[in-house]
Amino acid sequence: MHEAIKNFIRPHYQGMDGYVSAGMETGKDESLVFMNANEGHYVLPELQGYNFYPEPQPLKLIELMADAYGVETSQIVATRGADESLGLLTKIFCEPHKDAIVISEPAFGMYAVNADSAPVKTYDVPLIKSDDGFAIDKTGIIAKAQSDDVKLVYICSPNNPTAGSFPHSNILEIVKAVDGHAVVVLDEAYAEFSQQGSLSGELQNCPNLIILRTLSKAYALAGVRMGATLCDDSDFIDLMKSKVLDTYPLPRPAIEAALIALAPANRAQIKQNIQSCLAERDRLKEFFEISELVTKVYSTDANFMLIEVVDVKAIWQHCYDNGFVLRDFSHKPETANCLRISPATAELNDKFMEVFKAYKLA
Repeated sequence: MHEAIKNFIRPHYQGMDGYVSAGMETGKDESLVFMNANEGHYVLPELQGYNFYPEPQPLKLIELMADAYGVETSQIVATRGADESLGLLTKIFCEPHKDAIVISEPAFGMYAVNADSAPVKTYDVPLIKSDDGFAIDKTGIIAKAQSDDVKLVYICSPNNPTAGSFPHSNILEIVKAVDGHAVVVLDEAYAEFSQQGSLSGELQNCPNLIILRTLSKAYALAGVRMGATLCDDSDFIDLMKSKVLDTYPLPRPAIEAALIALAPANRAQIKQNIQSCLAERDRLKEFFEISELVTKVYSTDANFMLIEVVDVKAIWQHCYDNGFVLRDFSHKPETANCLRISPATAELNDKFMEVFKAYKLA
């Protein structure tokens, strides 16, 4: 294992014995009769196949994910969405009541929630807000990562909830500067929508970088809960598989859905879906830019946008009363009076715009 990763893993993980499930002993060769897993062989006909445990890390799934994300199969582990990995990484690297993570607010709330539940400390190096949007504070993050208790730096790009991306050059500068001090976790949940794309091609040059991906957004499989953790260190990937993940982490229906979504035959349709989503996002953006209810529309490089409105609570309630639920971020000081909005279909967006326009200022 590379020192850039190994030095920050909690020591007991390196020496502990992981659990070897029945599926890990031989693999799930369907031609074999498995009598080693306490499975039920008497099953409702409609549920045939679901009576057996799935492969912990199905080879076909890993191959398709690796191809989609531009990495080797040894650099990837599949998880229940990127969310599962967020919790696991905090667990792997951070000693409770001792260590800390670094985030940059406004940020995805689960980074801090996972830290609080460990519990470990959370240091916030806020994004730099300007008329152009939000920028990452490279100098502040690098300085804070020098603290002895910091083990992880979380960066989300495109960022949730602000919707903008951070230049890859800035992220790589942080990754290289904190090498030897901390591991950087780059959350790329929205990378497929970004003009920059992914930094997965830089993994081999960044031993302290871990990238998270998901099928929830671009592949529209939020209900399936399927994600991936990418790292150049195959030993770390093996540690996650053997010592950290649950025994059978991926439900069989989720695997089946993911195989369909990632199939080469469906790639053209997935790309078209992404473009359709971006077109609707841009249409909503143009609508908001001329609305008297909207005081600012932040730049977006994702499948959603952040807008500042004149009366956030009243507008949220008006939309809710008329069948549309928006995300209120006004409780955060950096996003006062802000709503986060994800586009729906063209037809639903038309209805939403009519509802939004119907709100009357007091």
